[in-house]
Order: sequence, then structure tokens, then C-alpha cells
Amino acid sequence: MSTSIGNFFSKYRKFIPVMSTAILALAAYGIGAYFFVGMRNPQVFFNLFRNSSYLLISGIGMTFVILTGGIDLSVSGVVALTTVASAVLLREGWNPWVVILLMLAMGMSLGAVMGTFIVKLKVQPFIATLAGMWFARGMCFFISDDAVQIDDRIFQILGKTKILIPGLTELAASQGTPAPYISIPVVVAFTLLIIAIYIAQYTRFGRTVYAIGGNEGRNEQSARLMGLPVERTKLLVYTFNGFCSALAGLSFCLFVESGHGLYAPGFELDVIASVVMGGTMLTGGSGYIFGTLFGVLVLAVTQVLIQFIGSLSSWWTKIVIGVLTLIFIGVQTVLANRKSGAQSAQSTEAILATRRKQQRLALGAGALAVLAIVALITIPKLTPESTNATPENTQCQVAPFREDEAASLIKEGAVIVYHRTAGPQCVDELFAIYPDGRVTGNDGTVKVEKQVSADEVEEMLVAISVDHRWFTPDIYSTYLNPCRQCFAHYIDIAYDGQEKAVTGVDGTTAMPPGYAFALAEIRPLLPEIKPAP
Repeated sequence: MSTSIGNFFSKYRKFIPVMSTAILALAAYGIGAYFFVGMRNPQVFFNLFRNSSYLLISGIGMTFVILTGGIDLSVSGVVALTTVASAVLLREGWNPWVVILLMLAMGMSLGAVMGTFIVKLKVQPFIATLAGMWFARGMCFFISDDAVQIDDRIFQILGKTKILIPGLTELAASQGTPAPYISIPVVVAFTLLIIAIYIAQYTRFGRTVYAIGGNEGRNEQSARLMGLPVERTKLLVYTFNGFCSALAGLSFCLFVESGHGLYAPGFELDVIASVVMGGTMLTGGSGYIFGTLFGVLVLAVTQVLIQFIGSLSSWWTKIVIGVLTLIFIGVQTVLANRKSGAQSAQSTEAILATRRKQQRLALGAGALAVLAIVALITIPKLTPESTNATPENTQCQVAPFREDEAASLIKEGAVIVYHRTAGPQCVDELFAIYPDGRVTGNDGTVKVEKQVSADEVEEMLVAISVDHRWFTPDIYSTYLNPCRQCFAHYIDIAYDGQEKAVTGVDGTTAMPPGYAFALAEIRPLLPEIKPAP
């Protein structure tokens, strides 16, 4: 048995990093599905791709850059600049298809400029792309200091169109559950992935990319001596990465339906981590484009697990990804050093022993990562409950929406009724806003009241109904079991002869962006409810 496993690893040794990442991603999701019923929902799985489509798009471009032995820190700035520039141009009435083409051209131009500095002026990629990142970020705020909402119909269609999954639609219908779906950006990301795999593996350009990277820069000199177009290839790689960054920015602004210079902070580090965890060597010359997909999945699954655990801060995502990235880089370094040593060894037995050590090292690192994820999930569950248990450390029983009470308040003259449940404090709060500016609230025990101006209420209603399109099909109900840090919302609005009640939950991309904007309009007017001692 051990011999068969050894032969398998020897035969497919070059795929070990990618397989390790794939197994880690699938194992982590499987463990999460075992502990959390909500993760067994097919839509939660497909949301991994919906939430990470822009990360995958950018990761594809970054993989080419790292394969050449370079790095590109400008991706976050280009993503943010794309969102801001797109939003402003659309606000000015530009044709959305022209805007998309302009953004892609802008990204390619920025990539080409940075590539020129790197190739022609021999500026280090770290410095050139760092300057590019700051330039792009600065341009964001030169264009607009504030967030700019995107109301263009084409962009909304591109962002909200649901593509049903063949085979699962009928199954969901038979079970009476919503059909799982993906979005257009996911299709774009996977189309780009397939094209990139073909380019990397089956074209002269792809072979040149691999030939340039690795061996501490010595391979680049060897490629030049072989007559390969090194400079042109590197310039094209950075141009292509600029294209991917702009495309990721377009995908991101379809996702959030707005543009802002503060979007995607630290995004470049997430992209690099995904590429490294996907098995691409930071020194270049070794790795696979499809490995980046699994690196993205590891990051996405980690975020979902922490969300479902609920008792951990969202910063644990960064901690876990940092640890995993360090493990992968360490394993890559050791494997590279051992490979170099094995190549110089004369003894066949020494080479075989080295390979066995590599296999054990890879398996051990993978097992360590899986154990870390298991511990992350199980420790909060196994921790004994304190005798002074509070809503923060016990499982919240989510209160049902008080729909009848909300309907009664609407009949009494309220124009907005907002019910919020769950969250870290396990709240159950119901608020009513009246046309004269009176705002009331209660949690079943404590009652509060606040007075605002009637003009504020009217302005808010206009913004919600017109700007955020409350009474259109763009606003629809969504509901998943909220995590411990998430609130469930019920909003009933009656205005201008129309009434519509919609539910939503924090922490899920299923919530329409307009719903989140409506929440942002309502919350500042609400009085604070302090629980009774």
C-alpha cells in the first residue's frame, strides 16, 4: 500500500502543491458542512464563487506575473480606480459598454506603463508597482472623494442576472427550495481561467513565461541566450495583469453597485496569497494557473467558516490566511532546496530518499493545515459554557419577524417599520417611523421614542423609493440563518400609494445592494434601545 502511494506521488509529484491546496479547500468545506447545517445549502457553496469572482480574475493575471519572477502590488489601486471611474462616467451618462472598454483599456495602459519601467528602466517590480498602486489610489480621490452609486440598467443586469445550475434546478424545485445560481462575473472568471490555462500550457508565450522565471533570475538570462523574447513577454505579462485588474474592478463594482477610492484595501495581498497557496512559486518558473482557483477557494472557505462560527472576529480570516500562506511558502522553499540538492546528488538512493522526504513534508503540512481548521471550528463549540452565560457566548435563538405587528403599525400611519433580530447581542427590536418625524421602538420590554424632522423622513423615503428602487423587482427578499455576528432584517415601507415588505440577512451577497443602501438610510434615524438590566 505504501509503495503504491509512493509511486503515485512520484508519478504526479509536480502536482502535489496543487492537489494539497484542492484537498485542503474541499476538506475545510466538508468539515464546515458537518458542523454547520447552513453550509449544506448548495447556494452557500456557489456563493464561494460569486463572492470571489473578482479575486479569481485578478489572481489569474497575478499568476502570470509571479511565474516570471515578478510581483504586482498595483492591483488593489487599479480595482478601486476602475470602480470610481466607471461610476462617475455612468453618472455622467456615458454608454455602459463604452465605459467597460475604456476601463479595460485603462487597466492595460497602467500595466504597460509599469511593465515599461520594469523592462526598459530596470526598476524593481516591487517599486514600480507600488508606485502604480499609490498613483491609482490617488486618482480615485482626484475623481471623487465620496462613494458614487451606480444606477445604470446594463450594469445592474450584468450584476444581478441569475444563471441557474443545470440539474440542480429541478432538484431544488422538487424539494421546494430556491434554485442555486451563479452570476455573470463567475462565468467571465471561469472563461478567463480556461483561456489562461490554454495560453500558459499550449502556446509559445506561455512556455516563455515559464522559461523566464525561477532559479533566482538566472533563468531569465538563459532565456535571453536561447533567443526568447524576454522583454516583450514581461511587458505583455504586466499589460495582461493590468487588464485582469480592471476586469476584476468591473466585476467588483457590479457586485457592490458603486465606486469608491477606499474599496479593496489590502486586496493585492489576498491575490498574492491565493496564487501562492495555489502552488505557484514566488521565485517564478513553477506553478499552474488552475492552482490559483483552489487558492482562491481556500481563502473563500476560510471566510465562510469564520462567518458561520460567528464568535470570531472577521480579522481571523487574515490571521488564518497569513498562517496558511507562511506554511505554503515554507514548504515551497524546502521543496525547492531539496530538489536542487537532489539534482546534484549522484546516488539514486539519495534522490529517492529526498523524494520520500518531500512527500512526507507536503503531507505533513497539509495535515497540519486541516488540523488547524478543525481546531478553529471545534474549540469554540467545545468550550464549556460559563455559568454567567450571555448572548455573546451562547447560541442565539433568532426571533421570528413580527410581521403582524408591523402591518398593524403601517395601518396606524407608520411609513416605515423596521424589525431587527439576532446579532451578537441577540436582539429583537421593532421600530416605526411616522410622516411627522416621530420614531418609536421597542424590544418587547423597553420602549423608546425619538423626534426627527418631517423633511428628514420625506428625503429618506424619496432616496429609498427612487434612488434605491425599493418598489421595483431590484429589491427582493433573501434569507439565510444569520451567523452570530449577523442581523436579520425585516423592512416594511408604505409610500406614495405603494407598500412593500422585504427581508434580508447580513453577511451574504444574496442581499440586493439597494436593500443595504436602504438600511443605511434608515439606521441613523433610529433611537438606541438599551436592554433592561
